[in-house]
Amino acid sequence: MTRDDASEPDSRPEMAPDTSAPECFPEEKPHPEYRINIYRDWCKSCGICAAFCPRQCLSLDAEGAPVVDKADRCTGCRWCELHCPDFAICVREVEKADDDAAKQ
Repeated sequence: MTRDDASEPDSRPEMAPDTSAPECFPEEKPHPEYRINIYRDWCKSCGICAAFCPRQCLSLDAEGAPVVDKADRCTGCRWCELHCPDFAICVREVEKADDDAAKQ
């Protein structure tokens, strides 16, 4: 016994397209900013921080030393700080008071 789908009527109810007004996106909350400090005298340029940064905030210069390329992408996870074998990197949240003072 073969079934010919084209000969049987479709018993599924038709779905009307969604014509309701789109929901408003919630306001984006201000996210904290972070400062990444690299202590060059302590750094042996191993590249661990740049290689494993989940947000690609760091890269390596021509000598293989880390540089902060995209500080605005930093989420403050401190992965680079916690895995640096030389304790040569520090991530700190920028306080609002520092932000206001820097603008003046």
